[in-house]
Parts: sequence; C-alpha cells; structure tokens
Amino acid sequence: MIQQYVYDYIRSLGVIEELDDIDFSDKAFAYDYNEVQELFFDEEENNYVLLAGKTGLRKKDMIGRIFKDLQLRGVSNEDVLYLDYERPLIRDAEPYEIVSKFVKERAESESLYLIINEIQEIDNWFEFLSGIRNEHGNVKVLASSSTPPYIYEKMYDTSCPYCKIVVLSEKNDSNIKYETMTFGVFNEFKYNVKNGVVEIKGLTIEGKKMPFHRIPSEIDGYPVKIIASGAFHDRKEIEDIEIPESISMIGDYAFSKCSGLKHISLPADLRYIGDHAFLGASQLSVINGGENVEHIGNSAFYGTKWIDIQGDFAIIGKVLYKYKGPGCKVDVPTSLKTLAPYSFSDTDVTDVKLPETIKLEEGVFYNCSKLENINLELDKIPAFTFYGCEKLRYAGHISVAGKFSFYSCDSLVDVNVEVADVCSFACCGSLKSVDFLKKADKGAFWDCGHLSQIKFSEVESIGDCSFGRTGIMEIETAAKTIGNYAFMGCTSLTKLSLKDNPTVGRNSLFGCRSVSEMSVSGKDKIMWYFGKHPDNLVKLTVTGDICDDYCRNCQSLEDLTLRNVERFGRWCFYNNDSLSNVLIENVKTIGDWSFAYCDSISEIILPDTVSYIGMNAFRYCNGLKTITMESDKPVEFGANAFYSTHPSKVFYVYEDLIDQYSGMKIWGEYLSAVKSMKRKPITSNGGKNAMKSR
Repeated sequence: MIQQYVYDYIRSLGVIEELDDIDFSDKAFAYDYNEVQELFFDEEENNYVLLAGKTGLRKKDMIGRIFKDLQLRGVSNEDVLYLDYERPLIRDAEPYEIVSKFVKERAESESLYLIINEIQEIDNWFEFLSGIRNEHGNVKVLASSSTPPYIYEKMYDTSCPYCKIVVLSEKNDSNIKYETMTFGVFNEFKYNVKNGVVEIKGLTIEGKKMPFHRIPSEIDGYPVKIIASGAFHDRKEIEDIEIPESISMIGDYAFSKCSGLKHISLPADLRYIGDHAFLGASQLSVINGGENVEHIGNSAFYGTKWIDIQGDFAIIGKVLYKYKGPGCKVDVPTSLKTLAPYSFSDTDVTDVKLPETIKLEEGVFYNCSKLENINLELDKIPAFTFYGCEKLRYAGHISVAGKFSFYSCDSLVDVNVEVADVCSFACCGSLKSVDFLKKADKGAFWDCGHLSQIKFSEVESIGDCSFGRTGIMEIETAAKTIGNYAFMGCTSLTKLSLKDNPTVGRNSLFGCRSVSEMSVSGKDKIMWYFGKHPDNLVKLTVTGDICDDYCRNCQSLEDLTLRNVERFGRWCFYNNDSLSNVLIENVKTIGDWSFAYCDSISEIILPDTVSYIGMNAFRYCNGLKTITMESDKPVEFGANAFYSTHPSKVFYVYEDLIDQYSGMKIWGEYLSAVKSMKRKPITSNGGKNAMKSR
C-alpha cells in the first residue's frame, strides 16, 4: 500500500516549477508543440501522447506548455497528476496504485490528466498505459521518454492506435519547417530551396503512384543536398529509389515504413542519417555505399531485413549502428568514429575495446548487465550510457556524468566526478566514496547504501533526493541549494553543518533518525528538515535570524548555541524540557515565549548585545536560577518575561548600573534579586572576556 508521505510528495510536485524561465517563443518549439497539442486536445479521441527524444530536447518544456494550456482551459491543478521519474522517491509507490488513488480522490471530475516524465522508468510501462486505458477512461495521458528506441520500437511492434508518438530531434537542415523558403515541384518531387541548397520534401500526387524514383542532383542550378524529415514516409509503393552523390543528409523517418523498398545505395557525400530514417522498411535487405556517414539516429534501421542479416557489427560508414554478435569480449573496429545510440544495448558483452578517438552517443551500453570493462576513460559520459551495467568497474575521472548514466551499476566502488546529473549514480549498491564533486542533481546518488565518504566542502548544489538512503555519517557543506528529501533515510547520519544560509528544500532529513547535532540557519523550522520533531537531536547551533516556532517541543534537545540573531521569533524553543545549556552570542533581542517551559535551564548569560527580552520569554522555566546581564545599559523586558522561574533566582548586572536598574519601574518586583558584578578588565586587543566575575 502506498505510504501517505510518498503520495503527498508526488501530489506536491509542480509541473512547471523548474520551467519558470523557459522561453516558449522559440519558433522550432512552437512548431513541434502545434502537433502535440492537436493530438492531446483532440475532442473526439482520447489520445495518449508520447514525447520521445534524446536528453535535452525540451520534452519537459513541452510538458510545461501543455500544463499551462490546461490551466488556461480552466482545468484545476488538482485534476492533474504529475509523475516525475527524475525524482526517485516516486519509485517507492506502484504507479498504478498512485493513479487509482488519484482517480478515487477526484471522482467528481469528468476529465483527469496524467503527465509522466521519463515513462520508461516504470516497469512494464506499456502494460501500465493499457491498464489506465481500460480502467480509467476519463484520464488523458501525456508522457515523455529520453530513451527513444524503447518507445519507437515498442509502438512499431504493437501498432497501438491510441498512442501517438511525437518525435523530438535535434534541429538541423532536414527538419526545420518553420522558415520561409522557396517552394517548387520538379518532375514528381516537391522541394524547397534554403541557404542555397535544395531539400526534397516529398512526392506529388502522381509521384505517389510510381514505384521507381531518381532524385536529381541539381534543380534550377541549386545542388540537391537534403532529403527532408518524413519526405517518403509510409510510401509503400516505392520499390527502388536512386539517391544522387550530392545528398549529404537523410532526415528523420525519411523512408520509414517504405515496406516495398528492397535495396538502396547511399552516396559518398552522405554524412547524416536521422532518427528511424528507415524504420519499418521491412523488405530493405541491401544497403551499399555511405562510406562517410558520421551519424545514425535512433532506430534508423529497426525492422529491416538488413539489420537481420548483418554479422556481429552492423556498420554504415564510420558508425557502428548495432552490435549483434554473441561475443563477450569485443574489439570495436578502429576505422569507426561513432557508436550510435544504444548500439550495444541489451547484449551480453563483458569487455569492450574501443578506438581511442571514438564518440559515444547516448545509451550505448544500456542494460548491458554483464559488462565489466571498457578500455577508455571518458571525460563526459552521455545520458544512459551504462544504465543497468551492474558488473561495470570504472575508475576514470569524470567531469560530467549524464542523466542515468551509471544507474544501478552495482560494482562501482569509488567515483571521481565533478557534476553528477539526474540519477546518474542512483542505486549503485557497492559505491563507497565520491571525490571532486561540485554538483549533485536530482537523485544523483539515491539509494547508494554503502556511500559514506564524500567531500562536501566543494559541493555547490545538492538536488532533490540526491543523497537519500546513503551511508553518510557527517555532512559539512557550503552548498547554495539543498533539495527536497536530499538526505532522506540516511540512518547513519549524526551530524549536519550547513554554512552560508543555503536554500533548503522540505524534508531534507526525513527519516534521518540518528541526527544528534546540527549547525544551521534559523530561517526554516527544524520540522521543515525532518518533517516532524527530530528523534535524537541533542546539540543545535543556529546562526542568523530565527523564525517563529523554530524548534518548539523538541524533547531531545540539550545544548543550544545562538549566533548573530537580529530577529528572534516567538516560541522558538518553547517546551524543550531537556534543554539545559544555552550559549548566546551577538543576539539583540530574546523573542516572546522563546524559552518558556524549558525547565532544565538553570543559568543563562545574556551578552552585551541583548537589549530586550520578550514577553514570557523565560516563563515557567522553573529551574532558571542565575541570569547574567552583560549589557552596558539596563535591559528592558516584556510582561512576565521571568514569571514562575526559580524562586531563588538571581540577576547579575554590572555594579555601576545598579542605580539605573533601581530606577526602572519594570524591574521593581525583581530588585531584591538583582546583584552586582564587577567588570572584567578590557583586554589588550580592545575586546571583552565572555565571562564576567561577580
């Protein structure tokens, strides 16, 4: 059964909280968004819209834009459920159970909306969508994925009619559709002229009836360089097509589902083949040429006969599109320059020897559960590169570990990384130490249960859930931001010191039941850190202004230090009946009710900076017997500030101020308890000793 705090966390997630500064006026974005909103807001069909594309292609921006449009249509935020799988705490709940609870809570709503970021992180995600469709027909779904082959290929295999995929690709000359261009028709081809070159856009009505085509190398004096995105998509009648040597780029899904196409010759000038360019060209078995190809996109040849009949290496030009061999130890040919996305994914390789200058695209070794070694040290690790490589041993210095790049790599022990992106080292069960770290994004080291050695001194940013469920014992950091649930479930954590007043997210210490010592600012309540009263907090140092109710009813607190407080809130340490030692430095006022009911305080020294004690500040501190005032002027106090303190209490003030205290009406009832003390001599450096002799 889903735990309530997990559900509350999920319901608190804001779809656009990370997108406030995003520019939605970008023309390329607007063009893609038009397709998304037409599908998602279809009034006749409840389409499930899936956004698929590599990391960084504004999928979350698209989600945010849809959410804003829902708001403009009058949809209540309460009718939108957002599941963001970049935040691993969500994994504590079964997704179908979350949705069912959400639907039950919003039973009065006619339409509900489910938005999912990184849907591939849901086990059996397609069956999950089918279950939602069958059981909750009033729920509309929008989801994104940064592992596009696992979305494209599943949808191709199942032909799910209600799941509509919108492919987001990096913008290039083959897929920019919003610019004004010269449009024309040449023979059976539609074309555009832009930047002095021709792109083939598609076929005329008559052309769509023809089984054979010869693309010209030149039109009206302009070289034909590009076959545009989708130019021949789903043209089943095409059996043969000649591509001129002038072509340098074949765009996304340019020949996808051309099921009659059996062979093709790629020109020597071709450098770029886009995402699923030939996906579903089921009869395509022969591919010649293309010796200079440098890029092959996701699922470009999925579902073709060509991929089926390749040997160990499916290679075009300088790119390894797919490794298909049974071998465990693999030497990648030195002639190759690029490993295409997911080129080794789901294989049984154990050792891979790579050329020294090879480029890795995203997800190359995704789910290679037996991979132990690669011979290269990589400075920047692309997203999903070693996802699920549970036997991998890697010790190179990493400047940036991309999103999910080492997720669930259980054999990693020591890591040297500067920037750990979203969930980059999450669930690495053997990881013990991290060095050189500057930034940990959401979930970066989540559930690394043995991780205890981290140099936090240089860490600048700590994201949501980033160190949750690790073995950290002490934290001292000057990080500027600390996210929600950042250290959740760190049951070995005993000491936390936060410097420079960082921005701290809610429940950052949730479940950290062994924390006994904290040094933090006073702007956030202690319950803000733990989500409840801490179990074992004994020693607390607070620097800066203190908010109301800051550490109220903390029964375990014994030792308190306050520094540099100008605004001292009300009820700050109310009813902390174990509190006995209080050190106050550079504090101007003591807040109303701030120490009321703190029975274990027997002595308090108020430094020379204190000029006012608030109403009921020490009321019912029954053990308070000695109050030392180090101020150079008589201290004012509010009503009942010392009411019902120890009956034999003594106030120590400087002997030269006794007459002034005697002349103040407010001190009238306590004059018999006011005693004089001598000043300590001024030290050679002009300062005063903290303690004064009486």
